[in-house]
Amino acid sequence: MNDNSTTAQAETTDPMTPVKGLLVLLGIIIVVGGFIALNTALGLHEFWAGFLFLLYWAGIEQFAWDKLAACVVGAIVGLLMAWLAFALPGWLGDAGGLVFLALILALIYCQVMGWLSVAINLATMLLLTAGTIPAVQEHVNFADAFISLGLAFIYFVGLLWAGMRVMAKKAAAVPNQ
Repeated sequence: MNDNSTTAQAETTDPMTPVKGLLVLLGIIIVVGGFIALNTALGLHEFWAGFLFLLYWAGIEQFAWDKLAACVVGAIVGLLMAWLAFALPGWLGDAGGLVFLALILALIYCQVMGWLSVAINLATMLLLTAGTIPAVQEHVNFADAFISLGLAFIYFVGLLWAGMRVMAKKAAAVPNQ
């Protein structure tokens, strides 16, 4: 999207009023509450990974469908790398830390070079960074985090897709004025 179409879109969008803001907030509470309830019902406690995916896709990529694959794959790779930070030292001892460091350097080099951008991107780095926080590493259940991340893909992408379909049907049903 170029600057002209962004400007034109901003001009045609109704400004956010306090009442609209409260309705948006209510919608966010319902959606987030639904995701937390779904995770809780499944006995999952590591839903932070799903929220980081949502934060990146919604906040950075503005729910862009053409960026979704990179957000999904990047999130998976980031969480996988965080898991390797946990697993490699247990498998290989001190050498595991060196192997992880080599993997991180390769990941960063690929990002700097723009290589493998569907798998190595800022979504990758976001999940990797959060997943390697020492307190997270000490207490995380990575199996739950992976399941919750997959659930987030289905839940948030599905909700947006369904919402867009409903809005398109409503728009098609309203005659032009």
